[in-house]
Amino acid sequence: MRPMITSPRALAALTACVAAIAGPATAASADDDETPSFSAPTTIDNPYLPLSKFSRCTLKGHEGNQKLRIKRTVLDRTRTFDVEGVPVEALVVKDRVWANGKLIERTIDFFAQDDAGTVHYLGENVDNIRDGQVANHHGGWLYGRDTHKLGVLMPAVTHVGVHWLSEDAPPITVEHDRLVGEIPSVEVRGHTYDKAIKVREFALPDREVEYKVYAKGVGVVDELPPEGDVGLVGCAKA
Repeated sequence: MRPMITSPRALAALTACVAAIAGPATAASADDDETPSFSAPTTIDNPYLPLSKFSRCTLKGHEGNQKLRIKRTVLDRTRTFDVEGVPVEALVVKDRVWANGKLIERTIDFFAQDDAGTVHYLGENVDNIRDGQVANHHGGWLYGRDTHKLGVLMPAVTHVGVHWLSEDAPPITVEHDRLVGEIPSVEVRGHTYDKAIKVREFALPDREVEYKVYAKGVGVVDELPPEGDVGLVGCAKA
């Protein structure tokens, strides 16, 4: 997942925010008593996040006065995580972000789909790049090292009002996601996508809000950060 270009993270703000917005258990939450089962975790075919369907996707747009280009590539390798004593293979996706033509971020993300169809997020390795050099690794986290709670990137069952935690690794990051709309069709960069959903993301500790639009059978087709719009150009099938 692409971290937003925001202010430095603050533990005090995170703690206060978590307490303020804590609510009922999230849908498909990793806080559930039952540990999900993973028979074929790298076959990710959730209708709204079919990561296994494409080898790479490209998005373009802007955030503020920066022109952004994002390239996502499914790598030909996996990483194994220990989930409650059971080895679970995760699909590995490389994200690269360019701003005004300069590479500013490179992440390696890890995903696994459980047998019910929920796509889990197991963390990311982050390189934040300045002037062609890796400046830091802020925002990186891994399941089993920084948290023992599986993130949920897309639940198996989707309807307006359902909510979940895609990241639950304080003090590094906590992200609350909620499905806020169902869209019969949406046009993005000249392409029309049917049966889309809109998700609101609230990231702590920076208290940043971003919206994403997911189309059935495609995945993310539009990212809407503050003062920005980054849309899907196209994907290459695996």
